[in-house]
Amino acid sequence: MAQQMTGEPTLNSYRAWLRRVALSLILAVAAGLLTLIIARGISGAWLFIEHQELVRAAAATLRNGIEGLPAADLRAARLRAEQSAVVHMRIGMAVAFVVAALTAAGSYLWLEQRAARSAR
Repeated sequence: MAQQMTGEPTLNSYRAWLRRVALSLILAVAAGLLTLIIARGISGAWLFIEHQELVRAAAATLRNGIEGLPAADLRAARLRAEQSAVVHMRIGMAVAFVVAALTAAGSYLWLEQRAARSAR
């Protein structure tokens, strides 16, 4: 009783706070993963469109045979496709991180506000 009168936090309040932090982190990870999955799906479709250049170059090489190899720069097209895939992955990871951070902060503040209302 003396602890509550002086305003010192109790062990139960620490546990409740840890539960709120853990729940916020779980929500943030879930939101980040969902965002990453959606971003990878969107970028996969975009990469499919971008990789059509590589497919056209390979088809032209196959049609023209050995004489068509110097005209078709397959290596450069493949490198551009790989670089594009890396850029898309980085963008997806950055978006997922931002969403996870915003979710962590927002859910923590919301849970703290709920806890403060229930304490009154």
